Amino acid sequence: MSNQLKSANQSGAASSMPADWEGFVRELQSHEPEALARFFDLFFDRVYTHVRHMVNDQQLAEDLTQDVFLNVYRCIESYDPQRDILPWLHTIATNKVRDYWRSRRHAEAQRESCLDSEDSAQHLPSEQDGPALEVENEELALRVRQAVASLPAGMRETVVMRAFEGMPFKQIGKLLNRNEAAVRKRYSRALDLLQARLGSQMSPLGAV
Repeated sequence: MSNQLKSANQSGAASSMPADWEGFVRELQSHEPEALARFFDLFFDRVYTHVRHMVNDQQLAEDLTQDVFLNVYRCIESYDPQRDILPWLHTIATNKVRDYWRSRRHAEAQRESCLDSEDSAQHLPSEQDGPALEVENEELALRVRQAVASLPAGMRETVVMRAFEGMPFKQIGKLLNRNEAAVRKRYSRALDLLQARLGSQMSPLGAV
């Protein structure tokens, strides 16, 4: 089984994956409209979920996900069909979110968030998505969301990928260009910060 089919199987999309992946990629790299549309349908939900966990805003996540697929359209020629597609997509998505965090738009959004203390809590992933923070009510959901959002960018990325998406540390390291030991250390430090903010309201998420 190819890397692409393995990834698709893990994400629940195996039945709709092209049987001839390399032929499909050639069509993508030729910018065939039908292939591009199918690629969007296959991977939009996966990319959107990843981005949504990072920014905790539905409309913004949709906008950034659209930007991710524009980037895919522009750089698909550089993709090697022998490589696993999901880490490649996650890298593009993570870089797009990083660009947003560095942007003026993010700074303005943060200021607006501080003024809007009544902002409703966003849904956080359940334990079915991997090791996750226990959210028992809307007030706690808001506190958890704010605590994660307050982490430094690198720690936030690591917590999202590990705690919310259940990624192995090795895969996170590849996406963030860090070795596994460094990722584990960053995750542990992030949990310490979250524990300090949330106390007994956070489930223990030990490094596996």
